[in-house]
Amino acid sequence: MTKVRIGLSAVTVGFTMLFIGSAQAQVNAEAFREYFLVGQFGEVCTMCEVVVLCEKGEAPPTYEAVPSTGTFTLYHLETRTFWSQISTIWEFFISNFTTDSLAKRGHGRPVNVYQIEDGNWAGRETIEGRLILDPGVLEFGSANIDRVNREWLDASTDNGLGYCQRLPLWDSLETIAANSPSSE
Repeated sequence: MTKVRIGLSAVTVGFTMLFIGSAQAQVNAEAFREYFLVGQFGEVCTMCEVVVLCEKGEAPPTYEAVPSTGTFTLYHLETRTFWSQISTIWEFFISNFTTDSLAKRGHGRPVNVYQIEDGNWAGRETIEGRLILDPGVLEFGSANIDRVNREWLDASTDNGLGYCQRLPLWDSLETIAANSPSSE
């Protein structure tokens, strides 16, 4: 009976160390710490949502909330899909051995895109966005965001469109709900 308890304890400790190691092995390397949308604990979490505002200009915007006027694009990054969540388990396991492929492959998640022109909201477009650390880029269909300098880029030409900033989530979601016409 003692041998069984010791064996079960060793297995329990082994699994616990594996999961603790996985959590610490997430892609939170020092090289990525200052990237746009990388938080205190590494890459944007699987259940986290983010709202990003991008607009023309020579520097990143500094709004405290979604502006009521102006021309800009809002990207609402939703939580990862069910299957993407499942793949996270595999990613954490693999990250015990290497974070290279995870950093280069990144992960996808649904992104709602809202175009606002002179304060007028167009309908929502939902796309599959990709968050990549190496090279540091957020891919949002026809546009990308450079995660190092927050520059908003045309995806086909890499020409600069402007800059982006992260907005407070709950206030932004309320503004989107109040202003967005029914989706396509």
